[in-house]
Amino acid sequence: MEYTEVDIRLNPVAPFADILVARLNEIEFESYNEDKTGVKAYVQTHLMDEGAVKEIIAEVAELCELNFTINKVKQENWNEQWENNFEPVHINEKCVIRAHFHDSFSDIEQEIIITPKMSFGTGHHETTSLVMNEMFGIDFKNKSVLDMGSGTGVLAILASKLGASSLIGIDFDEWAFENAEENAKLNIVDNIDFIHGDADAIGDAKFDIILANINRNIILQDIATYVGAMNTQSEILFSGFLKEDIPLILEKSEQLGLELVVSKHKNKWQMLHLKKA
Repeated sequence: MEYTEVDIRLNPVAPFADILVARLNEIEFESYNEDKTGVKAYVQTHLMDEGAVKEIIAEVAELCELNFTINKVKQENWNEQWENNFEPVHINEKCVIRAHFHDSFSDIEQEIIITPKMSFGTGHHETTSLVMNEMFGIDFKNKSVLDMGSGTGVLAILASKLGASSLIGIDFDEWAFENAEENAKLNIVDNIDFIHGDADAIGDAKFDIILANINRNIILQDIATYVGAMNTQSEILFSGFLKEDIPLILEKSEQLGLELVVSKHKNKWQMLHLKKA
């Protein structure tokens, strides 16, 4: 899957980077890299609405100085760029994500090895670490798990390592699907069935735990399907959205019979842990 990068330089950066992320999150953008001078935003190229992007940028340009460029991300360069910049990610005292070229962390309980292609989910993003941290408070032993929007497969891999008996990971990005399978092999995990598809691929399957680190629009679109795939007392973790999205997601969740267990955040990103009543 090809991605498009919108690189926006801002003066001042705060609070306008947050405003841009909030607005771009409404039009299918799914990952952001913020620095001292601005923000880089990423969207799958086939979902890129250049007119809408320029309209959002024009609105913010009335409030601050900015300039921007729009670039295609070359798939063949992704691994090289990632390897040049990637450092091991410590999720908590029990879990670290590293690459195959990093030294092993023998003193860490859960060590996950990944090599992403064009897949997001290295653990650096706040939403990934939010979900993974919350997973350590859930009993996965002998549970069935769905990882929706599985990306690199890191959430499903951790769920397997935490004792899940059967797992399905679904992603409509072909690169992510292939990458997740490769990463599962790197971690000697063989009980995850990765599927190239969308929510329709769930079918009649039922799960004890669902992990959905996607984005607000997809969550709202497919939440009824997720709830339909939950057993009694099943749990679901949502992430990939901002604070202002919480009321929309909670309203829909409550309509479908979900109860809030806890809401957590890291910087501007949010995570909701809910259970089926």
